[in-house]
Amino acid sequence: MVFRFVFFLLLVVIILQGRSQSFAIHDVLVSSRSAKICDIEIDPFKKRLCFQSPDENKLWVCHLDTTTWSLTVPDGREILVDSLLTSIDVTSNSGEWGYDLNGTYIVYNKETDRKRYVAVAAENGSAWSLCTLTDAPHRMNPHASRNPADSFVAIHYVSTMLTNYTKYKYINNPAHEYWVHDFKDAHWGSDEQIITGILKGNHQVGLFDPSSPAIPVQLTFDYNKHYSRPFNWHAPEHQNARMLFAVANGEELQVFKEVTPNSNNYGLYMTFTSPSANPAYNKFGSPEPCVYNGQSYITFMASSSEFETANVPGEIWIAKIDSINPFYRMVSDSVAGIRTDPETLATSDSLLVYYTEVSERSGPERTYRLRKCDTGIGLDLPTSIPGPADPGNNSLVPFPNPFKNHIRIKGAAGNEDYLLTNSTGCAIFTGKHIEREDFSGLPTGMYLLRIITGRSLKSIELIKE
Repeated sequence: MVFRFVFFLLLVVIILQGRSQSFAIHDVLVSSRSAKICDIEIDPFKKRLCFQSPDENKLWVCHLDTTTWSLTVPDGREILVDSLLTSIDVTSNSGEWGYDLNGTYIVYNKETDRKRYVAVAAENGSAWSLCTLTDAPHRMNPHASRNPADSFVAIHYVSTMLTNYTKYKYINNPAHEYWVHDFKDAHWGSDEQIITGILKGNHQVGLFDPSSPAIPVQLTFDYNKHYSRPFNWHAPEHQNARMLFAVANGEELQVFKEVTPNSNNYGLYMTFTSPSANPAYNKFGSPEPCVYNGQSYITFMASSSEFETANVPGEIWIAKIDSINPFYRMVSDSVAGIRTDPETLATSDSLLVYYTEVSERSGPERTYRLRKCDTGIGLDLPTSIPGPADPGNNSLVPFPNPFKNHIRIKGAAGNEDYLLTNSTGCAIFTGKHIEREDFSGLPTGMYLLRIITGRSLKSIELIKE
């Protein structure tokens, strides 16, 4: 059964490759032209984003219209979460989403009496419960772990007094603070509570596991390169192996893959320089990994500076992470402009990239508009393959949606094949008779169900409560 299912997916890929056409850039404004939307972060589960307003230093949440994928409120100010945030001119970072078994959070910086604190907003139905961690002043740039299956969210941040160390806490015990020696530029793994960062002494990539705290493990050993922006994730196209990337000397993006599972032994998988045709755009800014339909990608801005706050022109790109058959695609339009902070959103039929368009200063303040780009990834996935399609495919409807324990299919004949994947593309279930499976232990969140009947394919987004 698995062989037949894999063969079917390969057939889909072959047909789609035969149909491929040149990519047409589709870069559109999805906010008002006068918006002030700084440093968005996207919640992939509820299709919304959070951001900081630079003129008021407030934290906002705004949903996306699931038909147009534009903001439901043009200026983004749909739900006010909190006020009196530390100025983004100081932090260069707005709110960050976090997830655990208990719910959804946003972590950010607040300022009182010229002291900066980590603050946490916890979602409680339609409201937000607010808490400022005043036991630890002079803490900056908090980031939360993002795995909905974790027992408790963990938060790392920077201590700015004397040491500039990376420190972290667990949300269930906020009075207890831990620190990671000789570690900077830290980032949580995309789906587990491990941290990649840069070792201060030699500028190499290190990994720290809070569940067994010790000194960070050094992962790279090329001392001619000064690394930055390390990110770690699991790659479904490599049997869910850990992979990581880091920017070398600001001008080269190096991707590594773990040699054996949980060994902390990584080998170089591929490397590339800026693909921009503009020789001035030789730096990588805002690189982040994403997984869509079982394949890893990296989004980034190509610019003359690797720093998002430099406010210099740049381009938004996406790269397919494949050492044999990679591709590099500019998704923003060709008009010169200041573009920063690309963020991806996976929908049921395409992968989208959002970014901030920064206006030239024409008054006392800049405007920060939100734009959306098609990537061409997933857009050509057909609902049916040429040939003898099953006319009953369109009548197959999963229910209930949202579901709790079981997924039933209205109109199913019993000979359908199913593939259920999570938001990162990892397979949860493959085979027939999905209605017999108990999904009560599945974490809450967004899932994608593909139904295959004969040579027909249908994809539906499901929500697990």
